[in-house]
Amino acid sequence: MNNKYHHIAIALAGATQSAILVPQLANTGVCSAILYEQAIKSVFKTSPKTTDDVYDGIENVKTGLQTLIQLLSSGQKEQVQIIRYIFGTLSITSKLLKNNDALDKIDQRLRRISGLYSEMNDETVSANVDDLSYSLAGIYSDIISPISTKIKVTGKIEFLQNSLVQAKVRTALLGCVRSAILWYQVGGSRFQFIFCRKRICNAAQQLLDQINRAS
Repeated sequence: MNNKYHHIAIALAGATQSAILVPQLANTGVCSAILYEQAIKSVFKTSPKTTDDVYDGIENVKTGLQTLIQLLSSGQKEQVQIIRYIFGTLSITSKLLKNNDALDKIDQRLRRISGLYSEMNDETVSANVDDLSYSLAGIYSDIISPISTKIKVTGKIEFLQNSLVQAKVRTALLGCVRSAILWYQVGGSRFQFIFCRKRICNAAQQLLDQINRAS
């Protein structure tokens, strides 16, 4: 996996996979538990050795890769919201990366939260998902949201007014930001959406083929 675009595709798939959760939550009040818990775990992976370490392997962004290929190749109308959430978090993240004070505060808060648990593994996340949602939502609201224009989340009012749904939406957006940070670190640029769309799409398809062969 030496191709630069493989790393870019993995990070974008991570952001896409978290972005998928936002309209699910806003329109139904629930979302895929597996993808949501994956987003939470990625937020705590602050010192990964490789790109796919953030997700514990590329197989854990399979849904993100599939959706990313759809977005890049067709851009169907029903996926406009997902695209908006991805671009919104990429924009916020570009400002966040220039704000060392905010990055330090996020790191401190994440250390404090993870310090409450013996180990941040699958079992811990699954058993404490609501508490973690409120804690991570606090990071998004207190530190990330004030940095830039707020991302407008659209959906059904009865779900958007529910405090746990609100927390989960913010946590999903924090998952997007985590992947967006990775995307910038591996050489991601917004110009690539215009000039390198096919390369990213091909890289995502190659990664998907690799996952399918392994399974």
